[in-house]
Parts: sequence; structure tokens; C-alpha cells
Amino acid sequence: MQLKDKKIGQRLALATTALLGAQATTQVQAADGDWKIDSALLVYSESDDRVQAVEPVLSLTREFEDESAFNLRIVYDSLTGSSPNGAAIANVPQTFTSASAASRMEDADEEEQERYEGRGDYTVNAGDTPLDPSFEDSRTVLSAGWTQPWGDDYKVSVGGTYSTEGDFTSMSVNGAIARDLNNNNTTLSVGLNLEFDTINPNGGIPQALGSLSEHNTSGSDDTKQVVDMMVGVTQVLNRRWITQFNLGLSQSSGYQNDPYKILTVVDNGNLVTDPNDSERYLYVFENRPEDRQKISLYWQNKVAIGSTDAIDVGYRYMTDDWGINSHTMDLTYHWQPLDHFYLEPHYRYYTQTAADFYEPFLNAGSEVAVTGSSVTALVNEASSDPRLAAFSANTYGIKAGFPLRQDEEISVRVEYYQQQDDNSRKAVATGSDLDGMSQFTELEASWIQVGYSFRW
Repeated sequence: MQLKDKKIGQRLALATTALLGAQATTQVQAADGDWKIDSALLVYSESDDRVQAVEPVLSLTREFEDESAFNLRIVYDSLTGSSPNGAAIANVPQTFTSASAASRMEDADEEEQERYEGRGDYTVNAGDTPLDPSFEDSRTVLSAGWTQPWGDDYKVSVGGTYSTEGDFTSMSVNGAIARDLNNNNTTLSVGLNLEFDTINPNGGIPQALGSLSEHNTSGSDDTKQVVDMMVGVTQVLNRRWITQFNLGLSQSSGYQNDPYKILTVVDNGNLVTDPNDSERYLYVFENRPEDRQKISLYWQNKVAIGSTDAIDVGYRYMTDDWGINSHTMDLTYHWQPLDHFYLEPHYRYYTQTAADFYEPFLNAGSEVAVTGSSVTALVNEASSDPRLAAFSANTYGIKAGFPLRQDEEISVRVEYYQQQDDNSRKAVATGSDLDGMSQFTELEASWIQVGYSFRW
């Protein structure tokens, strides 16, 4: 379940970086001939029996006498549960066919058929969020990097990442160069990342804005390419304060859709019967633009307080040509009352506007034409994915760290995440199938991460 898993993968990445810190354990440079090993186990859970994930992470770092360094990182995700399919919440029962589960049934052995039996078709009760129960996959990520000093003032880094899921494969290469100035108090850096994705969803690539019941496909797979560039400056302001500014540019092109996401077609707020299946309602697959440009600005400050404490404050602004503008504020306080114990309370606030083509559902007549058995979209792009909607979110968490000896530490972090709907309601008729129903699927999630680092 590629893009569904891709989104979860992004959410887990968020959990293990921006929300949880770059690693669950404190990074310490390894001495020559030693390996610095950082390990962590993340257990992630969404409310309402949605996605559950278990993610072990292992990072190995070795530094050499010439200050060059090698890093190897391995991540594995095991994902199960249910995920919103994009259909609108209605006050009538709805029945769907899962392309993912149905495709798995075709080539499954007897044991797998028993596991997926009944999951090709599933019915959602009136008033419930339409969730596809066939969400199940795993993801493996392997990345490696090499950093090498170049002359007295430069440092060059190169690396690559390979990620694979059941219906998604990604390969990327990256490089960066940094220069120290002003007695090493100023560092200028520039980096470039090239990513190449292959998407091969279960059931094939669905026809954009085509009906779910017909499930016409345009091929078995498709591709996407992403180019990311970052320019940054890090400045030591005084012995207690360091600040960083980054400018990020991103260009992605190719297949941007989630092949499992659909939209409900309604007439004055009432669900429309599928002209090709009188026992089902009409749904169409989403479609997004093939190109996306993003610009982001990031500002981070780390300030030492007293002899052992520190505050870390970050702000990020992102804008893209899909119409999304986002603001992220992140605050972490490091409090160390004892030599072998510290606490890091954490708060993160995020808000974004909706994409220009975000729609909680499509109206028959003005956005979708239904003529006999023919279904024709009258819009070029549309998606009901809540991650493209307007929303705000708060994350609260705390980390407890237990340094045992030099370069050895155990840590535990707990986080809670909650979204809020910031969209304007799309008009529906009083007493219709969608009257009084939420038009946005909010998300609550929590996770715990246990980390252990040591030198070997």
C-alpha cells in the first residue's frame, strides 16, 4: 500500500526526528577505531484502532584520526491497522472494495487467503469514518554516509538511501559541502539530494478521477523524481548561544497521487448511486498535480542555561505551489538535575492551509458529470486526503535520559499528537446524508521510544 505507507513512513520519520529528536540517544563522536552505536525502538499507535507500528532503528558511526567518518543506519517498520480511504463520513452505511486486499487475494496462498478473507469488501457503519482495514505492510530503509575533511576549512559529505515497501521503492543520493569561517565560529553549507521513486500499487495505477467500481488502470507502475537543495549558515553568537538559518528548495515531478485514496460523489449532500453498481455509492479516485515546488525557511537557536541546562527553539515556514503554507514551532528544554539523569520536556505546534485542490467530497453536476453509465470528472485535480487539508496540531512529550558512563546512555521518550480541523465546511442540504457529519478526519496518536547508545 505504497502512498498510504509512504504517508505513515513520513509520519514515523517525523516521530523519530522533529518530534522525538534526531536520535533517541545522545550523539557522541566516536574515537578512532571505535564504533558509536545508537539503537532505538519506537512503538507508534493511532486512536480508533487505526495504524499501529513498531520501528527498530540502528545507527553505527565510526570516526578516524583524519576526522573522516562513516555512518550506517538501518530502519525497519512493521505496519498494521486501518487507514482512512478518503470517502466522506455519512449517516448511512457504506460498502467498499479494497483494491489492496482484493489484489492480495488473487495470488495469495491458502494461509494468506484466510487472513484476507472478507477484507476485499468491507462495510462502514453510519456515522463512522470510512477506514480500509487491509492496511498491512513493512518497510526497510538502509542508508550510508561518508564525511571527509577537505583542506583546513572544508568538509565534504556523500551518502545514499534505499527504501523498500510492498508496493514502493525509493533510492536517493546526496552530497553536501561545508566551510568554516571566522575562527570556526561561522559555517556555510550547501547540500543536494536526488530521489528516485517507483510506485507499483496493488491493483495497478488507477485512472485519475475514474470511478472506484470500474477501477480502470493506466498501467502497473509509475515513477516520481525529487530534487532537494539546502543552503545554510550556522553562527556561534557567544559561548552560550548558537543559531542556524536554512533555506530549502524542493522540486518533485511524476506520480504524486495516493492510488488508494477516493472521493465521495454527492448530489445536494446525498450520496449518489453508482451507475455501474446499483448496490454501491459512487466514488472516484483522487488526482493531484504532477509537479510540486516547495520553499522552506528554518531558524534554530540553542542556548545554554547555567552549567548543564539548555533550550532549543526552532521555527519553520514552508510554502508550495499547491497552495499549502505551513508554520512549525518547536521547543525543547534540557534539564539535568543530576549527573546521571536529565529530562527534556517538548512541545511542537504545527498549522497549515489547505491545498488548492483539497475537497472533502465532489458535487454531481458541477464537479462530476453522471450521464447514464458514464462518469466524467469536471475538475482536473481533487483529493480528500486530510494531510492536504487545513489543520493545526499540537505535540506534547517528555524524554528521560540516563547517562551511565562516557558514551553510554539509556533514554525513554513519550509523545502525544492531536490534530484540529481548520477547514471551512462545504455546503450540504439540511437532512441530507452528509448533514451534521464531520468533513475532516482528525488524528490522535501516541508513541514511546526507548533508546540505548554505547561505544564498541
